[in-house]
Amino acid sequence: MRHDIRHPALSALAALAVLSGPAAVAQTSPGTPSAPQVQQSPAGIPYISGGAGEEERSSMAARASEFPLKVVLSQSVGEYVVADKLSVVTPQGELLLVRDAGPVVMMRLQPGTYTLEATWKGRTERRTVRVGNGAETVNWRLEG
Repeated sequence: MRHDIRHPALSALAALAVLSGPAAVAQTSPGTPSAPQVQQSPAGIPYISGGAGEEERSSMAARASEFPLKVVLSQSVGEYVVADKLSVVTPQGELLLVRDAGPVVMMRLQPGTYTLEATWKGRTERRTVRVGNGAETVNWRLEG
């Protein structure tokens, strides 16, 4: 069956299909991973958690300059993990609690000293981190 694309309506549809092609499919395909979204803790701390796939990590890397602290969670053999929770604590209390955290968590924290608490496989580990005016990355290998 032959379609005559000289017909104005068919020509417009053909042009639209050519122009929108893969981009339209990528936007509407079910199961297409989306970039992790910026969340905000009740204390007002913006953060992003995700990075399970290459596309998510690339998307997060493009926004890294907005977040002075990045925590990368992995197990002792080097494979990425998603922690049950990751908390940021100060002497005044908990600033941020991320459930199903990671494997990459980026946070917009003010300069200062913080305690990070990561829980994975029923174990909680703590680390102290100092956030300055530049970017800080914590490569955290969890036991378990």
